[in-house]
Amino acid sequence: MFAKIKLVAAGLVALLILGLFGAAAWYRGSAIAAEAETARVQAAFDQVVETNKQNAETIDRMQKQDAINDKISADLMQTLAAANTALTEKTTARADLKGNNETVRSYLDTPVPDDLRRLYDH
Repeated sequence: MFAKIKLVAAGLVALLILGLFGAAAWYRGSAIAAEAETARVQAAFDQVVETNKQNAETIDRMQKQDAINDKISADLMQTLAAANTALTEKTTARADLKGNNETVRSYLDTPVPDDLRRLYDH
C-alpha cells in the first residue's frame, strides 16, 4: 500500500511538473507573440512618426510659399495701383489739354491715315 501511495505521489508530482512545463510553454508562447506584436506596433509607430515629419516639412514649405505668394500679390497690387493712377493722370491730362488747347484739339480730331491705323489694329 505504501508503494501505491508512492506511485500515486510520483504520478501527481509528474503531473504537476508537466503542468508547470505546459504553463511555462504557454507563457513563453505568449511572450514571443507579445514581442512580435511589440515589434509590429513599433514599426507602425516609426512609420507614423516619419509620415508626420514629412507632413510637417510639407506644411512648413507651403506656409513659406504662401508668405512668398502674399508678398508677390501685394507687390503686384501696388504696381497695378500705380499703373492705374498713372493712366488716370495721363488720361485726365490729355482730356484737359484737348479741352483747353485749340491746337491739340485740332490735332486729335484729325483722322488717322489708313496705313497707320492698320499698324495699330494688328
